Amino acid sequence: MRSQIMAALPPERSSYSLPFHTTGVDFAGPFMVKTSPLRRASHTKAYVCVFVCFSTKAVHLESCTDLTTEAFRAAFTRFVGRRGLPNKIMSDNGKTFIGAQRAIQRDFALFLKEAASDVAARYAVQGLSWQFIPPYAPHMGGLWEAAVKSFKTHFTKVAGNQKFTFEEFTTLLIRIEAVLNSRPLSPMSQDPSDLLALTPGHFLRGAPLVSLPEPNAENVSLHTKWQKLKVLHQQFSSRWKTEYLQELHRRYKWKHPQLNIREGDFVVIKDDLLPPTDWRLGRVTKLHFGADQNVRVVDVRTQAGIVTRNVTKICVLPS
Repeated sequence: MRSQIMAALPPERSSYSLPFHTTGVDFAGPFMVKTSPLRRASHTKAYVCVFVCFSTKAVHLESCTDLTTEAFRAAFTRFVGRRGLPNKIMSDNGKTFIGAQRAIQRDFALFLKEAASDVAARYAVQGLSWQFIPPYAPHMGGLWEAAVKSFKTHFTKVAGNQKFTFEEFTTLLIRIEAVLNSRPLSPMSQDPSDLLALTPGHFLRGAPLVSLPEPNAENVSLHTKWQKLKVLHQQFSSRWKTEYLQELHRRYKWKHPQLNIREGDFVVIKDDLLPPTDWRLGRVTKLHFGADQNVRVVDVRTQAGIVTRNVTKICVLPS
């Protein structure tokens, strides 16, 4: 086995474009869903088609009944109706994607042939291209693999063996999509008084994603199926936030000294009591040094005022 130095990010990953201009796609599943709301209803398989934007890291989730080309084309049509037609699709070499690529190209060519000359001229320059990564190289699709992992790992841990109807399953997917698209990526500006963070939701709707106010999961009655979905949504949010913030923190078990936090750094404060799509953000205003001149505690200015936190409870966003 041989290895090579890591390549630079492709232009699609390192330059700004419209959301989902270049899109990675993959499937997650299968998941078992009920064919009806009856207690003894039979079960069938369902899958989740995961679309991820290369430039904004936004995620779009679509439920599918199977892994056929027809099912993917239906999911792709719903995706295009809500997010617009991508300029480029990237995926692995799954048979579903290869068949869909051929069918979409055939339909697109037929559309251009039958459309009026002005419509054909308008869409000819927007032809959809589909690119496959080399076979047996999943690391080259790390962007969509990470999106699948963010969704599937926590969904299976939280939902467990619970079975949903297709309507409940789709509702839970969309709520999870909002959680993934609400994560802070970087500070909105370098202004010390600005406490806003850029999220994938800003690129999708021009503002951060918000959720309806709901009671704490511990105080919710589980008599109805919709209340159960609310509890699962909150559990998913809590678990995913914890692991996402741990990835930002990059702790190495104190084996090596790290760069100290600086005044003015834009940070996320870990708070387990926040609603699913809310994040507590702030700016570091004061450093408290230990005896070894390493920063252990900081004062952070938030919208609610100045709070003091240990450095293990905050995560610095890359600027």
